[in-house]
Amino acid sequence: MKLNPFIPAFLVGLLFSCQQEPTQTSVSDAESPTGYWYQQPLRIQQTVLRQPDAENYNVDSVVQYMKAVHANVLVVNGGGIVDYFQNDLPMANINPYIGNRDLLAEIVKGCHENDIKVIARVDFRGVHEDRFLQHPDWFARDEKNNPIILNYTTPGLYAPCYNGHYRNEHSVQFISQLFEKYGIDGIWHNSVNFHNTCYCHVCRSLYQEEFGKNLPVEGDPKEAWEEYYGWNARMANNQLKLMRGTVKNFGEDKAYSAEVFDMYSVQQQKHTGIDLYSAAEYFDFLVTVSFIANNSANVQYKDIYYTAAITKFMKSLKPAKQPVILFGGNGTEHRYIYDPPVDSRQWLWESVAAGGGFWNCYFNGSFPGNTLDRRNAYVATDAYNYLKNNSTFIQKLMPVTDISVFYSKPSGQLLGDREFANSMRGTLRFLEEAHYQYGFVSDNNLSSEMLDKTKVLILPNVASLSEAHGKIIRDWVYDGGNLIATHLTSLYDEIAKEREDFLLADVFGVHYTGKVANTEMDCYQKVVTRTDILKGFELTKLLHNGGSTLLVNADPGVSTVTGYLPKINNQPPENAFPENWDSPNPIVVSNRYGDGQVIYFANQIAMLNYSIGHPDYHDLLVNSVNSLLGNEKVLTTNAPASVHVYLNRSVEEPHFYQLSLVNTSSNTQRPLRELIPVDGIRVDLPFEINSIQVMSNNGAKVIREGNSILVDDLEEFCGVRVASP
Repeated sequence: MKLNPFIPAFLVGLLFSCQQEPTQTSVSDAESPTGYWYQQPLRIQQTVLRQPDAENYNVDSVVQYMKAVHANVLVVNGGGIVDYFQNDLPMANINPYIGNRDLLAEIVKGCHENDIKVIARVDFRGVHEDRFLQHPDWFARDEKNNPIILNYTTPGLYAPCYNGHYRNEHSVQFISQLFEKYGIDGIWHNSVNFHNTCYCHVCRSLYQEEFGKNLPVEGDPKEAWEEYYGWNARMANNQLKLMRGTVKNFGEDKAYSAEVFDMYSVQQQKHTGIDLYSAAEYFDFLVTVSFIANNSANVQYKDIYYTAAITKFMKSLKPAKQPVILFGGNGTEHRYIYDPPVDSRQWLWESVAAGGGFWNCYFNGSFPGNTLDRRNAYVATDAYNYLKNNSTFIQKLMPVTDISVFYSKPSGQLLGDREFANSMRGTLRFLEEAHYQYGFVSDNNLSSEMLDKTKVLILPNVASLSEAHGKIIRDWVYDGGNLIATHLTSLYDEIAKEREDFLLADVFGVHYTGKVANTEMDCYQKVVTRTDILKGFELTKLLHNGGSTLLVNADPGVSTVTGYLPKINNQPPENAFPENWDSPNPIVVSNRYGDGQVIYFANQIAMLNYSIGHPDYHDLLVNSVNSLLGNEKVLTTNAPASVHVYLNRSVEEPHFYQLSLVNTSSNTQRPLRELIPVDGIRVDLPFEINSIQVMSNNGAKVIREGNSILVDDLEEFCGVRVASP
C-alpha cells in the first residue's frame, strides 16, 4: 500500500474567473430523469444576498457561474425580513438598494432562459420594530404579554408564532404574490422553526379550547409541558401544511422545502415541534443543514462521513424523495472566509457515494465567484458535474445493507442531545471504519417487513421503546433475526416512563437490578467466557470500561462474555487492587432467543466508542457484528479505515450497482490539509460481475478481477457502475 503525499490538483483551478467556460459533459440535461424536476438529484446554488448586493446585481454573470459549476437550481432572496422584489403588500420592506428595479423578475427571466430553476427564499421568523408596530397583534408574546424578540439577530427581530396572522394569512399572501408575479419554481422556507412558547391571544384561545386550561408556565410539572409539546408539534405541522398547500395551488411542479437541522439535534426539534419526520411528510425534497463546522466559539468539525450517514437516513424516511445536504463553501462560521477545501470536497463525495444531492449556500456576494474570498468558488464543480453526468442512474439508487441502525426520536428526547448523539456517532463510527453496509430504520417507520430485509439490527441505547415496537423486534428475533442492543435499551416506554425491567429482558437474557454503577474512571470489564466476541483479546483478562454501567443479572443458560468490576483506585499504586476479582454482574452477554441471536451490552459502549474511542469498544462491536453476520456480508475489502466504501443498488434496474470509495487518508487532525493516495484496494462483491463502468475516478486506476474491483492510486473519490447478470 503506497502512501505518498500529494498536492491536490484541484487547487490549481480555484482562482478561475467567474467567466470560466463550462466543462463539456457526456449527458445533457435533456436526458434527465422523468418526473418533476425536484425528484432528480439536485444541484443547487444559493446566494443569501446582503442588501447592497442587489445594487449592481448582474444576472448574466450569475447565470454564467451557474453553468460553470454545473448547478441547475438557484435559490435567491425573495423576502420576508427584507424584500428583494417590488412587494405590493402593506407590510412590505423593500430593499432600498434595488430602487425601482424589479430584481427578482430579472433573475427569473435570465435563469429560465438558461434552463435554471429559481426557488425564492422567504423568511418569516421576524420583523423589525417599525413593521411590528403596524400590527403588534400579529406577533408572539411571552408569559407576561411582552413581545418576543429574537436575541441572536442584530437588531433583534419581533417573532411571530405558528398561529398568528403574520405566519399564516400574511405569509399566504406573500408567497402567492411571488408565484403570481414572477413564475418562480419553488419556495425555500428559511428559519421555519419557532423556538419559544407563545402566549398571544390566538395561542391562549386555541389551547384553552382544546384542553380546557391555560398554557403551561415555568415551574409547571413535566406532564403539562409534554402535553404542550405535543400540541405545539400539531400547530407547527398545521403551518407546514398551509405553506405547502399554498405552493401547490400553483402546480404540483412547484417545490416547497425548508431546512431541518441534523439528526442528532432532537431536543431542538422537540421544542420547536418540527423535525426530520415533519420534513419527510411535507417537503418535496429533504434538506438537512450539513455544514462542516457550526458557528460557535469552539469550532468543532463534524465527522467526515456525516453527509453519507445523513443521506442514508433521509433515504430511509422517504425513499422516493431526493436527499440534499446543505453545505457552504464559505461555511457558516466566519462566513466571509472559505471552508477548508479538502474537507469540503470530501464532504461532497461522501454524500455522492450514498446517493445524495447538493445545496451550496453562500452568505455574501451575488455569487461565489464575486465575493471577498473566492478560493472555494469552484471547489464543488467536480461533484456537481458527477451528479449531472449520472443523474438518471443516481436518482434510482438505494443503499445495499447488512445492518440497520434503529433511530429513536423518543430516546433522543429522553437522553438529551449529547448522550443520544454520541451513541449514534459511536455506532456509525465503527460501521464506517469496518466498511459495513448499513442503513436506518426509525420509530417512525419500523415494521416487521422492514426488519425482514436486514441481517443485523442495532439498538444504540434506544432507551424509549413502545410495546408495539418491542413486539415487532421480539417476534423478528424469535424467527431468526440478529440483534445488538446497548445500555438503557427498552428500559423506558415511548413517553419516557421508566419500567422496572427491560421490555426486552427475555430477548436480552438479562434483568435490571435497579442499580447503575458509575464507571467513568479506573473501571474495567473482566473476561468471563471466551467466545468469538473476544477475538483478538487472547492476551488480556481485562477490558476497558467507562461511562455508566447498568448492574444486571443473567438468566440461566445465557453466556456471560465480560463482567463488571468495581472501581480500582488509581492512587497510590501500592493499594491499587481489589479485594477480589469476582464479577457477578455481566456487561456483555450472548443469548439465543428462539432462532435468533442477541448480544447485549450493559455499558454505554456505543457512546464510549465515540467519546473515549479506546480500541476495546471498537473491537467488541466489530466482533459482535462479525459473529452475527458470519460470511453473509454484502462486501469485504482490505481498504484502510480512512477509505470509506459504499454500495448502492438501482431500484428499477436491480442488476446495476454503484460502488463508491472516498479516501480521507490525511494528516493527524481536522481540517484535512492534503490527501494521501492509497494503492492496493480490493473490494470483493458477493455476486457475479458482468461488466464495470468507471463513472468518476479522479485519476485512480480501476480494474475488474473476477467478482472483485481493484483500485490503485485512489486520491479523492472513485465511483464505479457495476452490472450483474
